[in-house]
This record gives sequence, C-alpha cells and structure tokens, in this order.
Amino acid sequence: MVNPLVIDPWIWKNPGPLRVGDRVRMQFGVEQVEATVVEDRGNLGEGGKRIYGVRFRLDDVSDEMTMERVVDELTLVARAPEPAPDARRKKRPRE
Repeated sequence: MVNPLVIDPWIWKNPGPLRVGDRVRMQFGVEQVEATVVEDRGNLGEGGKRIYGVRFRLDDVSDEMTMERVVDELTLVARAPEPAPDARRKKRPRE
C-alpha cells in the first residue's frame, strides 16, 4: 500500500468512486480480469477523468501486472474492508 503521507492531499480531500484495496473487473484483451486497486492517481485522464493504478494476474503461473486505467473502464466487484480503528494503548502515568 502507498504511504498516505506521500500521496497528493487533494486526492484525500476529493475521493473518487473507488478506494485503494477495492476489487474491480476490467477488460484486458479479449477477456475480463479481476484486479485490485493499488493507487488513486487523481483526475489526470482526458477531460479530467479519474485514473487508478490496478494490479492483476492473468493465471496462476504468470507474474503480477500493474497498469493504469480510467475509472470508466473499471467495474466494482467488492469494496475493500474498512480500516480498523487505531487501537493505541494509553500511556500510564509514571509513579
């Protein structure tokens, strides 16, 4: 996953329809493949369309591939689970 402190703050303030970790379906050649959203690149596409970085594998023996796709080419399959709340321990006062 990408460090949120490195990502453009505009993307965090203006989220798109997909989140990092979502499972999506897209056309790759003649077949439909399932991929995972790994990066939200922002509105960089033609006419300001949202661009997402996706990672997928064609079969069990091929390497993973990463590419960028316009939001219109992606169909949501499953949402990423919500992150767990930060369960930090409270410091005990020194005695």
